[in-house]
Amino acid sequence: MAIRLWLSPVFGVLIPTFSGLVDPARHGAWGLLATYVYFSFCAFIIWTTNRWLYLRLPRREDWLENPMRRIAVLLGSIFLLTIPVSWITLMVWMQVTSDPGVRPYALEFSMLAIVTVVVIITHVYETVFLLAEWDSARLRAALLEQARLRAELAALSREVDPHFLFNSLHSLAHLVEHGSSDAVPFIEALGDSYRYVLSARERPLVPLSEEIAALRRQHLLTRIRFGGAVQIELRDLPANVIDCLQIPPVTLSELLTNALKHNTVTSEHPLTLVLRLEDQALVVENTFVPRPSSLVPRSSVGLSNLADRHRLATGQTVTWEEKDGTFTVRIPLVQ
Repeated sequence: MAIRLWLSPVFGVLIPTFSGLVDPARHGAWGLLATYVYFSFCAFIIWTTNRWLYLRLPRREDWLENPMRRIAVLLGSIFLLTIPVSWITLMVWMQVTSDPGVRPYALEFSMLAIVTVVVIITHVYETVFLLAEWDSARLRAALLEQARLRAELAALSREVDPHFLFNSLHSLAHLVEHGSSDAVPFIEALGDSYRYVLSARERPLVPLSEEIAALRRQHLLTRIRFGGAVQIELRDLPANVIDCLQIPPVTLSELLTNALKHNTVTSEHPLTLVLRLEDQALVVENTFVPRPSSLVPRSSVGLSNLADRHRLATGQTVTWEEKDGTFTVRIPLVQ
């Protein structure tokens, strides 16, 4: 409102003056003042009515969806409202004052100037509203996507806990049933491992060093169950490097669990898990000796869960392949 009140008198003076619509010689001081007040009022009315109509037009985001339709609607509103209203107000003034102006076609020049100003002002409105709504839409979309990813990541993370706990409790029950002296160390290692799962589940990424420490604890649990049939080798993983690289939590424990699930693990067929860095990625390899049940089509829920969590947390893709008796998983790392 304040801008319209300030600029309407400016347009009310400039347009009739520079178009030659007003002949100052035909008006006294008060008459000239009344003339400019009238044109200022007309400018305010034309601006206000166009603004009123503009705010009731279809959605402004049509610029993005159907720009030609949007342009047609705007031009139609200008010519159906601006030109008739302007013509009527100018003809009323000319009939009352009998002022023919100082230039030929002064009326036509005035009409052209009014339409031009209305188009410019409408364009400014369009630009301001479009940018504001575009930014607002982008922000809403980003917030919704972020919320969706967080919810999906949380759901995937919750899937990890029951599987991990179920497998560990199954092993513990086996030790207790046979009265093994390894039951107490197993419980302590299980407590440490699950404490890490609970502390890391709220973080989308953790340092690789923490994951390797968790893998060592998981290895202790598997050694109690499988003896020396499970081995882990860390190749070229310096501490100063793995502290700076990040990975989704419980990744390495999931890979070890997946390897134990699908492989025959005995003293004759030991399972060796090898970890090494390669081109900003962690490569995890294990010997592949499938169980008899693994000869039929298998579910890859564990790896699919891992790949989904990694994609949501980093935007990168986990890949895996089986070749020549070796199962290889490649996990991109985040600096």
